Amino acid sequence: MKKITFLMSGILLGTQLLSAGAISSTAADAREDIVILYTNDVHCGVNDVIGYDGLELYKREMESLHDHVLLVDAGDAIQGDTVGGMTQGEGIISLLNELDYDVATLGNHEFDYSVNRLLELAPKLNCGYTCCNFLDRFGNAVFEPYRILSAGEKKIAFVGAVTPETFTGSTPTYFQDDKGEYIYSFAQGEGAFYSVIQQSVDSARAEGADVVILLGHLGEDEVAKGWSAQEVAANTNHIDAVIDGHSHSVTESLIVKSKDGEDVTITQTGTKLNNIGKMTISGDNRISTELISEVPAPTADMNIPDNEWMSDEARNGRNIDRRLYDMIYSLKQEVSNDLAVKVGHTDFDLTISDPETGKRAIRRAETNLGDLCADFYKKEMNADLCILNGGSIRVTIPAGDITYETIYGVFPFFNYSASAKVTGQQIIDFLELGASNCPDENGAFAQVSGLSYEIDTSVQSSVKKSEFGVFEGVEGAYRVRNVRLSDGTPLAPDKSYTIAATDYLLCNGGDAGIFSKNCSELKVSEEYYYILFANYIRDFLDGEIPAEYSDPRGQGRITITDGSASPSVKPTTEPATSATAETTEQPTESGSVPSTVQPATGSAATPDSASNTGASVSNNGAVQTGQAVITWIVLASVLALCAAAYLISSGYKQEP
Repeated sequence: MKKITFLMSGILLGTQLLSAGAISSTAADAREDIVILYTNDVHCGVNDVIGYDGLELYKREMESLHDHVLLVDAGDAIQGDTVGGMTQGEGIISLLNELDYDVATLGNHEFDYSVNRLLELAPKLNCGYTCCNFLDRFGNAVFEPYRILSAGEKKIAFVGAVTPETFTGSTPTYFQDDKGEYIYSFAQGEGAFYSVIQQSVDSARAEGADVVILLGHLGEDEVAKGWSAQEVAANTNHIDAVIDGHSHSVTESLIVKSKDGEDVTITQTGTKLNNIGKMTISGDNRISTELISEVPAPTADMNIPDNEWMSDEARNGRNIDRRLYDMIYSLKQEVSNDLAVKVGHTDFDLTISDPETGKRAIRRAETNLGDLCADFYKKEMNADLCILNGGSIRVTIPAGDITYETIYGVFPFFNYSASAKVTGQQIIDFLELGASNCPDENGAFAQVSGLSYEIDTSVQSSVKKSEFGVFEGVEGAYRVRNVRLSDGTPLAPDKSYTIAATDYLLCNGGDAGIFSKNCSELKVSEEYYYILFANYIRDFLDGEIPAEYSDPRGQGRITITDGSASPSVKPTTEPATSATAETTEQPTESGSVPSTVQPATGSAATPDSASNTGASVSNNGAVQTGQAVITWIVLASVLALCAAAYLISSGYKQEP
């Protein structure tokens, strides 16, 4: 009996050692895993939610646990708030350098300060920009199309790509010469977009890339039809994953089949650093993704001194890196002193959102802020009417004091007020363009003053645009009807009217170019429109928003029906944002490309199936680790049973 007991104890000890060895091996493997941290659509949210200071702390934590940690960005970083706007993007570039990004691609808003300004900024970004489909007039990539980074023995390739909607998602004239000819393109021709991406993927593979990741500013299907991440993945081969941006979707993991039937993981973090993306590549090239919404406090084994991090009580105790916090504070102070001046007050929210759902409505329905902004333009430019694209109005003004900084949050683009003579038909066509997605979003959706109109959503939109996004006509029935002046007179298609709008619409080809270069008697203000709007509130309204704007749904200038007698308005999926909290959305010019944010919006909520898939995929690494340990234990147990059976069959008997 003692011999058997001794032998079984030895077997048990061996089993424990094997299990310990498996765990130790797993820990070692985990350290060798490649971790890629990713951001998208930060839009100058330098200390919103997690903030760049929280990102820096999390990056340091990951570097203490893993040998290979990379940091990448999927676009729309340098525009969206004062730190970017008042420095023309350079303030954000300095922060990206402090964070030591390894790769960054272009978003449509990287072009908002002009192509020339982007070309000035790019060399100042230490990692530069990577984009395969931003092409010059000769078809050559302006920036490197892809970048290959080594992580241990593996080579990881990042292929950059930006949506061809950038023509209208930024300012069209930026991409033209003084004759109006396009001198830049985004491979927007039929099939060209997929082709140029595939060429870069194939070249990266030929150079020995073990893993290829598309770092794209594309958007998901709900708002990016024709160029979406899903469509790119389905029409290409040999891409392992897509780190995406543009639609502000919160997508932990979405699996799409490639052209040859292989799984492609698509992921996106939302916007404004509500989440940090974390992609893990294991030794066998398995990819898992997760979204980090809270940065944990450093643990002792991370070797991060206590004086190098802190919990920011102003942000609900979020854990952040002190050095980056100090740098951000200093940078914001430099640009915000003049913007803190009070210009007025409102007793009620001036909103971009649906009052019942809290979801964004400015791009699909009338709101009180839309009315106020349109009335301002009409008065400022002494026009008959105002046509204002909803995408140019970015955030809600909350009840309370209004400052220049509040106003800048509403109008974060350095645009000007303008006026011009246009025909009634052009106005109707623009209204039709804006209504083409209704009841879903469209950045061109028209907020108006001196005008009213109806939209019948039961009529299918037949707006036609060119490959450059230029309006070409309406092929069928119009959804827009009963367009009337404020005195009830029908708008005459063949009559000319003086309209107020942004220079983006009247001068720079914005929103399909319906007005730009097709108008006369053009006048442009000498001050940025956010300054003029602040002066309008302070001087013309005597610093107090009148009660006539108190209804969040506006004053009844826009009626939306679905062909029945009752009005029908469908909410979007993006939560409202106040100017004090800074914008949480944003992919578009003065806003023309639809955008949504998925709640945790910006752009359509992540489908339940995608969320479930994401949970499954993000737990994949833990599942594999558990399976490895169980496998070792089961193997040792089987060996133990076999040994025991052998001993019994060999004559060992229990002693009395």
